[in-house]
Amino acid sequence: MAQFLGKWNSVSINNAEAVGKVLGYTDEGIKKFKESKWTFEFTKDGDKFSITNQSDNTPKTTNTYEEGKELVTKNSFGQGLKLTLKFDSDSQITVLEKMELPGGWKNVKLVRKVEGNKMTA
Repeated sequence: MAQFLGKWNSVSINNAEAVGKVLGYTDEGIKKFKESKWTFEFTKDGDKFSITNQSDNTPKTTNTYEEGKELVTKNSFGQGLKLTLKFDSDSQITVLEKMELPGGWKNVKLVRKVEGNKMTA
């Protein structure tokens, strides 16, 4: 976890169009998603850690987690979101997401890795 602590700014989003389609975004939504500049901040307090994210197209949100425990919340668009995080190592986190979409719930697995001064997902 220590390698994640601090603020991260997005440089690019890989596979943004495919991700947007999986998430049920409209063509306009995919365009905004691809053009978005994201900021992520990771903090830790005891056994809990928080991730604050914000983009130029979405409001700022902060979620506080305990490893392995499901967090039930809403995403920036007000849709249901269930998140479970697991620290695979000091430099890798696996996020299991269940997102409430118009066609039902969608399961997504996201792996974030820190390599030097870059985070990839």
